[in-house]
Amino acid sequence: MKNEKQIILVITVVFTTVFVSSIFLLFAGQEAAILGGLLVPCMVLSYYFPRWSLLAFLIYLPLGGTVTYAFAGVFQTISKGINFTNSYPLFHLAKNAFYLPALLAILISFKGFRKNKLKFKSLLIVITFFSLACLLTFFLINFPQDFANPRDRIILMGMVGLKVWLGYIPLILCAYYCLNSPQNLLLFNRVLVTLILIACTLCFIQYLLLIYGVCPGNSDLPRPSNISASLRAQCFVGGSLLYNPAKNLIRLPGTFVAPWQWAWFLIASSFITYGVSLSEPSRLWKWISFGSIISVLIATLISGQRTALLLVPIIYLLLFLLTEKRNKNLGLKIGIIFILTLIITTQIGLVDERIANFIQRWQYSPPQEFIAQQIQWLTHNRITLLGHGLGTTASAARRLGSIQLVETFPVQIIYEIGVLGFITFFSLVTTLTIFTFKAYRSLKTPKLRNLALCLWVFILFISYNPYYYPLAVDPVAVYYWFVAGMLLKLPVLEQQITLTDKIEV
Repeated sequence: MKNEKQIILVITVVFTTVFVSSIFLLFAGQEAAILGGLLVPCMVLSYYFPRWSLLAFLIYLPLGGTVTYAFAGVFQTISKGINFTNSYPLFHLAKNAFYLPALLAILISFKGFRKNKLKFKSLLIVITFFSLACLLTFFLINFPQDFANPRDRIILMGMVGLKVWLGYIPLILCAYYCLNSPQNLLLFNRVLVTLILIACTLCFIQYLLLIYGVCPGNSDLPRPSNISASLRAQCFVGGSLLYNPAKNLIRLPGTFVAPWQWAWFLIASSFITYGVSLSEPSRLWKWISFGSIISVLIATLISGQRTALLLVPIIYLLLFLLTEKRNKNLGLKIGIIFILTLIITTQIGLVDERIANFIQRWQYSPPQEFIAQQIQWLTHNRITLLGHGLGTTASAARRLGSIQLVETFPVQIIYEIGVLGFITFFSLVTTLTIFTFKAYRSLKTPKLRNLALCLWVFILFISYNPYYYPLAVDPVAVYYWFVAGMLLKLPVLEQQITLTDKIEV
């Protein structure tokens, strides 16, 4: 009977794959047909092997921009700009083939979180309230606007907004499910560190191709493509790129779609790499973790990302101070770091150039003034109880109608979901910050405690970030909720490690 079910399943998957590929071939082209042929079996396997599927999801995340723009070729350069193929949206949604079936399987089968429902009751309550606030905005704001503005697809924009704000919260549950043993914790940590090392190496190759003229960059492009990131300058990996040495402009996207996504990937990676380097029991993997730290610093330096250039060194220094227990040599180590930093910044021209560019840009447009301008803009009759509609500030919804460009995170929340959404959202992240802090404080094992501290600082930093909107887009939107679930599971994993046993390498 079991064999008969397996045969029926295989036949169903084969016929469904052929059917989906044929539909994609007719309406979206050859690339979409190939993608369709991969998506159906991938979704089936993701449902039956959710832990491996989520691992594949984390692997695909930093490589998705490269797959979409460098390998799939979903855009064509034309005289006046960029023309996207019909397969473009399908490749942007491809990562969900790993995530959604795995989530469905976990929701159906996983009993561990249900057993601890009382323990996480407060967290579940605030998640429910935030979800209700989003749904109220969707039904009471997006729906009426859709009928009032037939040219804009406001309901579809609202669905994009729901995906942005609620789509990755279940990763808390997914991480809690996936990390069912200390060995799995090691596996996921090592995969993340390896991915960071690979992504930064690819970015370095991209930089070399640009400076040696293999990739033309933006210099010969017409305005405004020669002074802003553009797909027309795409090079080797990733998407939109800016490289115009004559104007001292460089914004590399690394392996991601856009430069600012790459910047926040580097920022998130600084927490992950440092935490893993402190928790690794294997000498080999500890050195690999140190290598990934160096790669993040190099990628930060060459990428031209001002936000990352400011935050990444500060994050590493802060984590060093927080995790350093040998206070006897702390002053000496800080002195050595200061001297090395001084030598590097004064003797290496590239570093000096990047810092000078950062200072110049800061003076031209101070972030605190920008935040104040955004808040002032919001207070001019734009604050409402339920907001102006889900998805109305999401760049992913720009092809569905006119959106409002809002680049300050709290302002974006209030504009989209209103005061009610703002209150419930910050109640959610505050509750999550408290729960994860308690999880960290409960740990006694030094390696796990150091890892938890680094990850908790990441949760704290992203939860109350006043600038830009990393929690509304990949990759931080994924890492934040997954790391939160990891932190909540660490006390359970610690109980599986006795005082005399070590994690097997």
